Amino acid sequence: MTDKHSVSRLFIHLATPADIAQIEYLDSFSASPTRDIHRDMQKYFGSVDPSTHERTLIFLAESDGKAVAKAELMLPPNDSLNAVGYVKRVIVHPDARGQGLARQLLEHVITFARTEQHLESIDLHVWDQNTSAIQLYEKLGFELKHRELYYRLPL
Repeated sequence: MTDKHSVSRLFIHLATPADIAQIEYLDSFSASPTRDIHRDMQKYFGSVDPSTHERTLIFLAESDGKAVAKAELMLPPNDSLNAVGYVKRVIVHPDARGQGLARQLLEHVITFARTEQHLESIDLHVWDQNTSAIQLYEKLGFELKHRELYYRLPL
């Protein structure tokens, strides 16, 4: 028997300020090393240069009225040529993992980026130890462009 709950109908929508508590709750399950960075919900840009993106949209996936997953899509300015969006902070609640929710959510985000925002492409970063995410991104058609090393000098 499993502790995981099966997820019924998935409802994906753009988050509003009324959803901040649910977003922060899902963020608490992130395995990303940047999880604990204090951030203003409207201005967090992670490792991406904020001057290249105008705003961030948060997509929230709910099942039975409960938040089960989220993803963020950073958008470039409207007048950008060859506009590139950036997906970040894809998080699925631990009880709902392994049920295809991240795939459904990302397919929704990709469709939105293509049809509503007319983006040319979408970038993302993923930790090299996150093999399940890497497999998903590759199945969705993302291609590895380069590997990046990150160094820190403790003072």
